[in-house]
Amino acid sequence: MCARKLAALAVLLLPFVSPAVQAKPLLKMTVVAEKEVTVTEGGKQVVKRIKTDKSAPGETLIFTLNYQNSGDEKAVDVKLDNPLPTGTKYVAGSATGANSQISYSTDGGKTFAAPEQLSVEKVKAGKKEKARAQAVDYTTIRWVINEIQPGQGGHVSFRAMVQ
Repeated sequence: MCARKLAALAVLLLPFVSPAVQAKPLLKMTVVAEKEVTVTEGGKQVVKRIKTDKSAPGETLIFTLNYQNSGDEKAVDVKLDNPLPTGTKYVAGSATGANSQISYSTDGGKTFAAPEQLSVEKVKAGKKEKARAQAVDYTTIRWVINEIQPGQGGHVSFRAMVQ
């Protein structure tokens, strides 16, 4: 078939393509690592966040996941999973995210639950016992956002201490 006939056929078939196929959410995400520093501005001590790619043991880093739906349909039940970076431990109670449900994993992101439902196996006196998971046991954080409209976005964040 010649190119002209193919183009004409494509124009004829276009009205029969379902709008659902054409309309899709398109999520774009970026992650930023920052630390807080105290600086003097106008004679006053001010705490500011600065981007960083270097850290030292004992420092607390703030990880922010920015998301944007640049598609033309709303995104529904969006799951944003963020493994804790190697060499860091989650700072208890630091995960935030407007209009989201936050859960945690202690098994590398295979399962997620609320903190009070998480357990880990610990060896005590040579025996394996189940114990309630603590913040230092978390390996991954999940935010579930009910919907993100086209053109809308937001951010979620957490803090982790460098080991």
